[in-house]
Amino acid sequence: MLAVTFETVRQLIAAGIVNGSAYGILGVAFALILGVTGRFHYAFGVLYTLAAFFAFTLFDRVGWPFWPAAIVGIVITVVMGVGIEAFVYRPLAARAGSNALLAVFVAALGLGIAGGNLIQIFWGAQTHSLLGISISPINVLGADIINIDLYSVIGGMLLVALLTCLLRFTGLGRAIKATRSNPEMALLIGVDPARIYLVVFAIASFLAGFAAIMAALKYSVEPTMGFRPVVLAFVVAFLGGTAKSPVRVFLTGIGIGLIETISSIWLPVRWTQLVVFVILVLYLISFSVNRTVFTRLSAALTGRA
Repeated sequence: MLAVTFETVRQLIAAGIVNGSAYGILGVAFALILGVTGRFHYAFGVLYTLAAFFAFTLFDRVGWPFWPAAIVGIVITVVMGVGIEAFVYRPLAARAGSNALLAVFVAALGLGIAGGNLIQIFWGAQTHSLLGISISPINVLGADIINIDLYSVIGGMLLVALLTCLLRFTGLGRAIKATRSNPEMALLIGVDPARIYLVVFAIASFLAGFAAIMAALKYSVEPTMGFRPVVLAFVVAFLGGTAKSPVRVFLTGIGIGLIETISSIWLPVRWTQLVVFVILVLYLISFSVNRTVFTRLSAALTGRA
């Protein structure tokens, strides 16, 4: 446990916002895929890891400048994400029929496991440093962070704002929302759900790639770096709502980050992540109870009528 002082609380809040913005951008990406396509994209973690490894390889091994290496790494991740939807999930879902959800989940799980093993075969199991940007400490409103933290938060906010504007003010955004609401009806009004699915996977893969590059700069590049982001992305997407605004999902991620860091005042650090999952379980219980009550109330009113 930490000593409670104003400085400590301010530092924990800053750390919570930094961590939470990373959770939020991942949650937005996962929620977009799950909400629009219905795919439980567990292979999301492998794409996240590959973005960092491709950027590292182009920068450290090939000798490219950092930003071109990072951009190409993200672009490759986008292409792979679109390819997974086009050549794995979609044909499998078409063949599986009513069991499409389970079939895609099993395929995604298999891709996640196989992808992790392939990463270790090609790059090894060791940890690598991505030293593309000089790390320097900065002070923001009295809290000490590093420059990469600031880039991550600002970049995440800008990307979420752009995605929100895309969904709200463009024809493509309206097509995405129509597909999310009812793919069959969207098809009747001239929207091709198959094309929208590819667009959604491209956007989500781009967001995951950005988050991966920021994490690699701050920490390191390693084969298992994508496991925790998948779990956090699912939690944030579920709590924020897969059919809700990206801003709400992003703020949910920041809220989880704040809860995680502030809880370290009372709990050992190794237990703080457990708090997030306790909140998820409580939410699921509350949702289940409320739904049961609503169902019984509706049945009673219907019977009375």
